[in-house]
Amino acid sequence: MKVNYLKNVLFCGTMFLTLLGSTQMMNASLPENLTLMQQERKISGTVTDAIGAVPGVNLVEKGNLGNGTVSDINGNFSMNIQEGSVLLVSAIGYKSQEITITGSQQPLSIVLEEDSQLLDDVVVTALGIKRERKALGYGLEEVDGSELTKAGETNVINSMAGRVAGLVVSQTAGGPSGSTRVILRGSTEMTGNNQPLYVIDGVPLDNTNYGSAGTSGGYDLGDGISSINPDDIETMSVLKGPAASALYGSRASHGVILITTKKASGKEQFSVEYNGTLTFDTQLAKWDDIQQTYGMGSSGTYSIDAVSNTNKSWGPKADGSNMLRYFDGVERPYLIIPDNTSNFFRTGNTATNSAIVSASNGNTGLRFTFTDMRNNDIVPETYMSRDVFNLRSNTSLGKVDLDFSANYTFEDVKNRPALGDSKSNIGKNLMTLATTYDQRWLKTYEDAAGNYSNWNGMDPYNVNPYWDIYKNSNKSHKDLFRLNGKVLWNLNDNIKLQGTVGTELNWFEFEDFKAPSTPGFEAGRLQNSSYSNSMYNVEVLALYNNNWGAFDFSGTLGGNMYKVDNLTTVISAQDMQIRDVIALMSFNESSINQYSYRKQINSAFGAVNLGWNHMLYLDATLRVDQSSTLPAGNNVYSYPSFSGSFVFSELLQSPNIMPYGKLRLSWAQVGSDTNPYQLGLVYSKSNLTYPGYTIGYIDNNTIPNKELQPTITNSFEAGLEMKLLRNRIGLDFTYYTQISENQIMGMATSWTSGYNYRLINAGEIENKGIEIALNTRPVQINDFSWDVNLNFSKNSNIVKELVDDMDMIELEKAAWLDVQVAAMVGENFGSIVGPDFKRNASGDVLIDPTTGLPQYDKSNHVLGNASWDWTGGLGTTLSYKNLSLWALFDAKVGGDLYSMSARASYESGKEKGTLEGREAWYKSEEQRQAAGIPKGDQWTPTGGFIAPGVIDNNDGTYRANDIYINPEEYWMSVSRNAPGMFIYDNSYVKCREISLSYNVPKARLGNTVKGLTLSAVARNPFIVWKNIPNIDPDSNYNNTTGMGLEYGSLPSRKSYGFNVNIKF
Repeated sequence: MKVNYLKNVLFCGTMFLTLLGSTQMMNASLPENLTLMQQERKISGTVTDAIGAVPGVNLVEKGNLGNGTVSDINGNFSMNIQEGSVLLVSAIGYKSQEITITGSQQPLSIVLEEDSQLLDDVVVTALGIKRERKALGYGLEEVDGSELTKAGETNVINSMAGRVAGLVVSQTAGGPSGSTRVILRGSTEMTGNNQPLYVIDGVPLDNTNYGSAGTSGGYDLGDGISSINPDDIETMSVLKGPAASALYGSRASHGVILITTKKASGKEQFSVEYNGTLTFDTQLAKWDDIQQTYGMGSSGTYSIDAVSNTNKSWGPKADGSNMLRYFDGVERPYLIIPDNTSNFFRTGNTATNSAIVSASNGNTGLRFTFTDMRNNDIVPETYMSRDVFNLRSNTSLGKVDLDFSANYTFEDVKNRPALGDSKSNIGKNLMTLATTYDQRWLKTYEDAAGNYSNWNGMDPYNVNPYWDIYKNSNKSHKDLFRLNGKVLWNLNDNIKLQGTVGTELNWFEFEDFKAPSTPGFEAGRLQNSSYSNSMYNVEVLALYNNNWGAFDFSGTLGGNMYKVDNLTTVISAQDMQIRDVIALMSFNESSINQYSYRKQINSAFGAVNLGWNHMLYLDATLRVDQSSTLPAGNNVYSYPSFSGSFVFSELLQSPNIMPYGKLRLSWAQVGSDTNPYQLGLVYSKSNLTYPGYTIGYIDNNTIPNKELQPTITNSFEAGLEMKLLRNRIGLDFTYYTQISENQIMGMATSWTSGYNYRLINAGEIENKGIEIALNTRPVQINDFSWDVNLNFSKNSNIVKELVDDMDMIELEKAAWLDVQVAAMVGENFGSIVGPDFKRNASGDVLIDPTTGLPQYDKSNHVLGNASWDWTGGLGTTLSYKNLSLWALFDAKVGGDLYSMSARASYESGKEKGTLEGREAWYKSEEQRQAAGIPKGDQWTPTGGFIAPGVIDNNDGTYRANDIYINPEEYWMSVSRNAPGMFIYDNSYVKCREISLSYNVPKARLGNTVKGLTLSAVARNPFIVWKNIPNIDPDSNYNNTTGMGLEYGSLPSRKSYGFNVNIKF
């Protein structure tokens, strides 16, 4: 109750105080009236645009670039200039002007016009500093927030798929409430999730994923980025290389994604906006490409009680000539049920409604957003609701700018789907359902007493999916508060001081209930997991900028303190006594475990930026981090970076052919630390008790390492940027190489040491590749235009070295099949490793002459690799007057996937590939039985399946296999011993988004409505091409190191609907 009270007080208090402070700021903000006196040969004036004053505008005398000035924070300027001279006025994002000076112009009033062709040349960089794109010596891509709102993704980061070169976005089968894995330029560490740092308005985001499916299955409990409201995003900047992200230190070793949120624009005194999207969600990939000849059973026969072999389709032909009595007492004909699982899933829907209120008064603005998202998933009884409140206020008090924001996210999820090898994985339990078995019959999931109904011999690994959704249950609740404050003091035109304070408070609770009589949980079980996470970030900056003639200079000095304090409490209860009440008190036994996670990083950093003649730029940065998770002697480490750019188009002066051209180079070094509590012994209290004593134990499973050092990544990047033919074509080419060494890894050690692992610095991994982005408008005819955006990325992610002559370390595994995803020396990161067939020197599979089955080599073989050879995206827009059509495609080529779903389909006899040899074998068996020869006695089959391979003649020669065997035995054998048979080229091309939008002309809207846009939208509407059958190629085990593995993936979702955006 105290925690709930604290949450309510915190929510109401922060919203009220921020609103109150904003009101006071609006009252306190007074325009400054400055009287500018005209003097001989001295001019003065004000620079404004449609909104108000424009600071930082360059004003120089034409032909005398050494004579110039810049406008101050209020847009005012003054300078000496000869009468009759020409004044050049320029600012990023505005059209340049030339003004001839006469004696009758005092004071000057200069009004700038926005130049849409140049607006994209100002980008947000590290620490939230806006800079000219041409001044950057590293790769950066920016996505406008308006591109992320129409499709209505439940996790905004999913909308980035296919948009940015080198950015790979993938989801689990966890559905709308699941997390998303994002990788920039490959994996740089052999352990961990390798995901980038997210920074919201200068404050890092806690992107913790509280749970993911592993070796034994589990749930995907979502991530932090999903709580960001797309309607609040102004821009999303992707800092790809270490040079771009070096100022963020060890937290940014995998890249940075900067999110800048919207604030009151100042263009309007008061405005109201509504943005709503409603989509209907169905299955994108179905498990329907299966054989439709043979039904439930084994060895060509079926059980008369129809309870055993319900997940096997090795029975006789299903022609309807026989009747079976099923577990529910109903007799039904033995017939194929086409697509017998898809109807389990329903048509879902997602409704997102946002209300936005914005108010401004001079230099003060207030923006409030409320977004309500409701999702009914395609899995029955699965729901999610998320409410996001966001309040941002900003004001200027003289030379001091204030910016505050408060965000609250409230999220409830019911019945998240279980993943991987979980007993409750609905996808796994449905996909092998026999071809003559309709999933609808499973709705009789309980008997008269309310206990689990025996439909398949009480198989604990294939739980009735209807029992799982109606009797078993899970639910989660999240309260997330994010508070940011920023103060900017403009000491003068050249010096600024900035302070930023941010905190994130997250309470997350997850309850998982297994009803009594559930196979594997016969006595019932309840598990409550509670997560209390706190993050604090404090940063101070000193900013200096100036120019001397043709030279521009800026410098930054700062310090940062980042701290996290997390507590996890897990309560497990079993042996349910009161079956009508799902609560801990209803169970006979319970236990509690707590886990803490505390970490702090203290940092100091600086940056120097020098520009000459708007053509040559040099940057240098240095950051020093002190981490609490590294040993005292090795916990301080430095990250330098150097970059430069040469804008060669300034020399060419060819605005019609090449208005912009730039070469860039950068080098940087970044690193990363490790998790807490790796350096010393951790003591815990045991669940066991002894009268009068407390029993404790050492809770380490890793040998502490007092000499541990940070992982270090060195990178080099070179790039070429060009705009051609009056900006109709834009090209960005990048080559990069990154070498990460001193990897922090937990290596297996002898059990005699008392530990399972030892933590060491070892190993080296290299990433190198190219990225190409092409933006063009090939057609522009009157009111019609066609825009095309292409991106391509090719990355090589080679494991160069491990430790102690080891050639492989395990990243993830399917232990029951002896298959691993591993880092293997000389191979791309993510090798799929496992047993394989025995082969001769020619590569032919060796067949056992006594059984006719293949022989197997149980040692490790590289069977495939999960890394993509290349990825790309295509975005295209067709526009005619107020109508526009947008489509986005995502391509991934060359990665492999071990599909345990496909393996199970072959093992169960549902796959079309299992048809060969069946009829011939069944006829041979009929002949054997007619001859009265018992099974196993001397009998030469007359037909069946011949396993591909050769038989050793034991004289150095081989003959083709000619032994007939039961195809069921063959596929059962290879399914359990030859995983390479089920590794697929996972290449695909997928349509991610389609939208057709119409902007209603203002003349039709009247005075009240300022804008109305109507759109038809589709999300993941179809897969253009793929290799793997029945499942979405995006499927994976989890969003950490489980890439390359897939099992029982639920159908992915495609959505169709509409969007309405109206402004008042």
